[in-house]
Amino acid sequence: MTETTAPDPGLRPLGRRLWAAIVRYKGTVALMLLFGALEALFTKLPLVLIEPLFHEMGGGPAAVPAGTGIGAGIAVEFRTWFQGFAQDLAGWLGIGFAEPGMNVVLACGIVAVTCGLLGSVTIYYVQTISRYFAIRIVSDLRCELAQHFLDLPLRFFGKRRMGEMISRVTNDTQVMQRSFELATDNIVVDPLMIVANLAMVAWFVPMAIWVLLAMVPLMAIPLWRQGRRVSRRSSKSLQAMGETTEALNQILTGIRTVKAFQLERVRRDEFEANTRTFLERTHGMLRAKGRSMAQTFVGYQFGFAVLLVMLGYVVLVDRSIPFSYVAVLIAPLATTYQHVKRITRSFHVLMESAGALRGIEEILHSEVDTTAIGGQPLPTLRGDVEMRGVWFTYDTEPVLRGIDLKVRAGQTVAFVGPSGGGKSTTLDLLLRFNDPQRGQILVDGTDLREIRLADYRAHTAVVSQQPFLFNTTIRENIAYGRPGATQAQIEAAARAANIHDFIAAQPHGYDTVVGERGSNLSGGQMQRLTIARAIVRDPQILFLDEATSALDSENEELVQKALDNLRRGRTSFVIAHRLSTIASADIIVVLDKGRIVEQGSHDELLARQGVYRRMYDLQTV
Repeated sequence: MTETTAPDPGLRPLGRRLWAAIVRYKGTVALMLLFGALEALFTKLPLVLIEPLFHEMGGGPAAVPAGTGIGAGIAVEFRTWFQGFAQDLAGWLGIGFAEPGMNVVLACGIVAVTCGLLGSVTIYYVQTISRYFAIRIVSDLRCELAQHFLDLPLRFFGKRRMGEMISRVTNDTQVMQRSFELATDNIVVDPLMIVANLAMVAWFVPMAIWVLLAMVPLMAIPLWRQGRRVSRRSSKSLQAMGETTEALNQILTGIRTVKAFQLERVRRDEFEANTRTFLERTHGMLRAKGRSMAQTFVGYQFGFAVLLVMLGYVVLVDRSIPFSYVAVLIAPLATTYQHVKRITRSFHVLMESAGALRGIEEILHSEVDTTAIGGQPLPTLRGDVEMRGVWFTYDTEPVLRGIDLKVRAGQTVAFVGPSGGGKSTTLDLLLRFNDPQRGQILVDGTDLREIRLADYRAHTAVVSQQPFLFNTTIRENIAYGRPGATQAQIEAAARAANIHDFIAAQPHGYDTVVGERGSNLSGGQMQRLTIARAIVRDPQILFLDEATSALDSENEELVQKALDNLRRGRTSFVIAHRLSTIASADIIVVLDKGRIVEQGSHDELLARQGVYRRMYDLQTV
């Protein structure tokens, strides 16, 4: 079974996500298109006024020139209508001009101002709606990515670097958000602007449409070819950024070790090397974007030159159109390249998004943890646990080899033995972080794989060697053991964990913030808070993973008392290196190379004079 499926390297994943967002937020998209069309209308409408304005200024003929077709006839009708509209507007305003053409000039100015006011409103809504739409797409993606991280099995995180995953959530999605914001600014409005320009060209000089259509492949071919390079190089650039983030993560999380072993230069050199790689790959992406813009510009200018020659011919030689028509065309032709340029830039940023999405899709294609799916409900749990012939392998070498163990409800079982013997793996299987490849784990007589995982975990609690606290208040950290716990329950758990007096002595009491990973507390205080979290959960099965191994004698005594309170009446599984802490365990299991080599109570194992006795004597000495 493969852990991941290779994501599609092309634009299809991006297209699928964009289409899904369009369907999901179709109301927003409809408004965006509506205001985009209105913006194009109010932006291009004043350009149409150039024809009647130039006609009045030049005193051109009112007749339709030969060969100009239906579009020119409509243009003459529009000019005639506009002259009447201008005269009525001047009369309504009570303004009289000796020169009748000034009525048209005044009307052109008033219409331009009106279009400007209405256009400003449409621009506001287009900018606001389009950017909000872009942010919603990326926000949905971030939520999907966060949920997928939570659904992944623990083995996934053991194979990935933390900096790389953080980079996926932050850098890659930030690239996508920036790209979508820039793209939605232009990808809706500018095509509509080009359509409006083409409509004006078709209106006044229909034959010019063929030249403009011939310009499309001249601009599209380099745009597509270089765009694919932008996408590939964006992926490599973001991969290098992830490596740079990981290098910085190593510096920050290991700063004490870095300083203690004078590794500042080594870590700095690694960070700078990753940064250089990022710069080189980004430079390659920028070169591809630059080539695309340059080639698109050449294609546009070539077509523009042909169009200018054609217009000169029909005005000076063929004389089929008046100069006022050419004047109308100059403005849309001059602005078309700016629209094409913005669409080109939008295409590039979308290709960058495709490159960023490729790394995100790789994670989203990772196989989720199937243990959380299905299973029988478990409303109550006694705590009887049995392991029957359990085998487990991480890669090729078995870590557990036929483990058989039977535990009655309320008993304490301690796992001891040399490192690599299989203690932590056994706890992971009992917690169902993994499932055995062979054999069974039975809970109250039912195979653990057949029990609904959420129900089973609701009856368990864990206290680890390295306590983890969230950067919030003491109250919330304890209450995570039982969401909705009352203040009385939280305080009772803190008393049982021998931490209440310390909390009460703080200026803010239970509202004291513990800091990042509990940085405001000592190791013993952190451990007792995690024990309080487990106590308030009131589990039936408890897992203690070397919970006192990193503490000094004074803290160990306080924590051990709290653990004794926690274990009372519960089925408990304990990993311990200090054998003195598990002498009262009901069953002590000695694991070595994935097998149980000894099993019994503390006194029984000492009497056997075997492996456990040798370990005990070594620690006593």
